[in-house]
Amino acid sequence: MAEKYSLEILSRPDLFYQLINNMTDLVFLTKVNPDKSLSYVVLNEPAKDLYGLTNESFGKPIQEVLPKNAYDIVKRKYHEAMEKKKPIKYEDMVRVSNPPQNSKNEVIYWESTITPVFNQDGECTHLLAIVRNLTEQREKENEIQRIKERLELVWNSVADVMFTFDKNENIVSVNRAFEKLLGWSAEELAKDKSISIIPEEDREDIRKIIDRVKSGETVTSHEVKRITKSGEVIYFLGSFSPLYAQNGNWDGGVVAYKDITERKKYEDKLKELALHDPLTGFPNRTYFSQCLKIEMEKAKRTKMLLSVFALDIDHFKEINDTYGHDIGDEVLKEFAKRVKSSIRKNDFLARIGGDEFVILIPELTEKTMVIEIADRIHKSLRDEWIIANEKVKITSSIGISLYNQLDTEEKTLFKNADLALYEAKKKGRNNYQIYNNPKTG
Repeated sequence: MAEKYSLEILSRPDLFYQLINNMTDLVFLTKVNPDKSLSYVVLNEPAKDLYGLTNESFGKPIQEVLPKNAYDIVKRKYHEAMEKKKPIKYEDMVRVSNPPQNSKNEVIYWESTITPVFNQDGECTHLLAIVRNLTEQREKENEIQRIKERLELVWNSVADVMFTFDKNENIVSVNRAFEKLLGWSAEELAKDKSISIIPEEDREDIRKIIDRVKSGETVTSHEVKRITKSGEVIYFLGSFSPLYAQNGNWDGGVVAYKDITERKKYEDKLKELALHDPLTGFPNRTYFSQCLKIEMEKAKRTKMLLSVFALDIDHFKEINDTYGHDIGDEVLKEFAKRVKSSIRKNDFLARIGGDEFVILIPELTEKTMVIEIADRIHKSLRDEWIIANEKVKITSSIGISLYNQLDTEEKTLFKNADLALYEAKKKGRNNYQIYNNPKTG
């Protein structure tokens, strides 16, 4: 019964034309004439509308009813199908003066499938072309491509370093700023997974950041340092955001780095200025106090001795009054240089004001070591001094206090060293005195 019904449909041309005219695809049935010319025998309504064809177009050579540019393409593709003796598929773009209904596009994108039909003698008698309008699809694809190109332009135009990484934490793409500043290309990073821009000491930090990004958090304004291809360390202010796959699962992240290296250098310089004497370049009282607290705690644990020296330049006011403050400044710098050369590598010299200096002497094994250091300082000052082309004698008075590990505080160590310094001046200057605690003798 079903077979009989199918045969009935094939025997009814009205049903056949109703079927093809309701198709959105264009249908062209072309006859191959004995002289190899081509003429249309069946067209559905969408095919007729494309070029404004009528029933009078049937039987005429197609070069007479088609625009020349369309005919040139059709002829070439039809002959290709006949030569290959199998269906061919191709796409083309055609500019038409009479666009299909509901289309505002004068440029139409087509996908054509041409099937040759052969008789029993193997001769191609007809060509069936099914043409699908891909304009809407191609326009969407073109718009997506335009958006992609605009995004890529923005991606490569921003001054900040940017890159993406996948769920395996491998860098996938980088922008031009990344390549310029860090030196690595995306290809190099993809080829060699051992390449890392993260310093060893920052690995734990980045692990915590990625864990936060995996949980859906955007991490902003996080300060990091990274290594360039040449080995240079650059400081960045980083922003880390998650990326997701179409199924909603976490699929990696995007990172933006703002170079703050110059700012860090400036901040470090400010810190250095805040903790150093601008004239001599040696630490100031604030820096000295910080180090003293640390060494006092260490001395408590190790039970080792610790000492503080307070020293100044004898009769320094007379040098300033005689030679001027500029020469006085040079004397201060030379004095600091000579004292520094007389103490141990781990000892800490600071200028706390005027011609006043202090020295932190940590990790002493014997009390007599402070005497040896004081003697070396005095010896270094005995070397010849030339001031304003004159030979001048420069001496120093030194007061020494020792940390007793019991109840001595930082300020007490300073005070005791000052008291010992005062005692050295009372005894004629150019000597050292060790503070003697009246309570302990």
